Amino acid sequence: MPKDSSSGKRRTFATRVAAFSMIVLAIGLAIVGNILAIEQVRSVTTRLMTEATVRAGQVAAQANQEFPRQIASALRVVADHMRRCPKGRWEPPPHFPNWIDAVYAWNGRKLHEIHAREANNPEVAGAVRDLLSASPLDISTVAFSANPQIDFARVGDKELIIAQLGTTDADFHPMIVAAVLSPDRIHAEFLSPLIAADDALELAVVGPQPVVGSRNLSGALRKWTIRPALTFVEDQRRTVLAQTLVYVGLTTVALGTLLLAMWFLTRVVRREVALSELKSGFVADVSHELKTPLALIRMFAEMLKDGRVASQEKRQEYYEVILRESTRLTDLINNILDFSRIDAGRKEYHLEPTDVAAVVEQTYAAYRPQLEHAGFEHELRVERDLPPVDADRGAIAQILVNLIANAIKYSDDEKSVLIEVTGDLRRNRRGVLISVHDKGIGITPEDRGVLTEGFYRASDSRVQDKTGTGLGLAVVRHIIDAHGGSLDVESRLVKGSTFRVFLPAAPEPVDAEEQQDGTNFDRR
Repeated sequence: MPKDSSSGKRRTFATRVAAFSMIVLAIGLAIVGNILAIEQVRSVTTRLMTEATVRAGQVAAQANQEFPRQIASALRVVADHMRRCPKGRWEPPPHFPNWIDAVYAWNGRKLHEIHAREANNPEVAGAVRDLLSASPLDISTVAFSANPQIDFARVGDKELIIAQLGTTDADFHPMIVAAVLSPDRIHAEFLSPLIAADDALELAVVGPQPVVGSRNLSGALRKWTIRPALTFVEDQRRTVLAQTLVYVGLTTVALGTLLLAMWFLTRVVRREVALSELKSGFVADVSHELKTPLALIRMFAEMLKDGRVASQEKRQEYYEVILRESTRLTDLINNILDFSRIDAGRKEYHLEPTDVAAVVEQTYAAYRPQLEHAGFEHELRVERDLPPVDADRGAIAQILVNLIANAIKYSDDEKSVLIEVTGDLRRNRRGVLISVHDKGIGITPEDRGVLTEGFYRASDSRVQDKTGTGLGLAVVRHIIDAHGGSLDVESRLVKGSTFRVFLPAAPEPVDAEEQQDGTNFDRR
């Protein structure tokens, strides 16, 4: 037995270590899965943001190249007009940029307004004259340049963008053609169309703090920046959050399912290990249970056979021992055989209307010698006029035999058994209640729920000191269930236990006249 116990403990410890290792592995895999999922989402988002940043740079480069080219082209058109027809009225061609508000010509002495979208504004013209006259009369610094020179001037609270291009008049004298640009029209008619087809980009005014992914424009466009749109960035954040939550949720569900499966598997394995240990202990206990009565029967039978018992009283005592031990042996074998049939699903009961009180009285009478031999005070109380029960007589007797045997086995100093058979009503059904009271060692609340499982024996040392198979109450439970009854157990440690078996009464026969009338009452 110590060897079996040690082996069982080793198996249990190995099971727990394996379960713990699996749980740690599952949690580790879940954490790694979450990290990889988040990194994957972050990688995709970074790639999308990088693509938006690259496109912002491409658009910025296009704007920085295209804007001065269009200004230069427009000013050359004006310069060509001034060379060909300096006195004639000039009308802008269809392709002339809409974001040019006014065009002026400066020869070093006088400013000529060539074209203006709005009425002549002396303040604007004065600002242009001041800007152009601030340069030396020798305008070689801007004359014949390929790209326009961009300057800024302020009129009141409004900033002007002025583009200058050096050229010559009809007499080949140096001349400056200047254009006043409208920032609002530049924004609306030049820059906005460049990003109109790309929802991921937006045009914004350059702020004091640089924005990640933004590309600032240069020259006359220096107040603007092209960057990933805030709505696009917010969409990416929401996408990251949603995908992260999905990945984490799926991983959590998978982890929970895995842990549940492992918990269930561990529980099954532990139950199997425990069952294996119980079966191992069962073999040893059965061997002991069989050997003890067989040894007594053989010993007393040999003494009687050899004539070594002189007095009639002794012979009678030996006969009673042989009868008692053979009865005990028969009960043990019956329990083992019945449990085997129950476990295989082959146990059958022959139900017929039975006087339960009579069965209990006969069984009690058969066990009185055993109770008296064990030194028990015992009593049977039977209520009269009990209803018959559809039952198997042998099975009912076996219930009482197992309950009495338990009372005998698990009673220490205070040896007392009281058996009561009374009528009872449960769930509106009449029936018979068999109660067996003892004053034994009692049952712990933890053991009460698993008391009727096969091979189960409580871990209490007072139980382990007693030999037994752990099958008696399992057989009792099966018999009661097969009869549609119920089993209640009340117990207090050291104060004793009470087992109550309720068996429903057989249906009362239907009166012949009621059958003729087609009326059928359930009188149970």
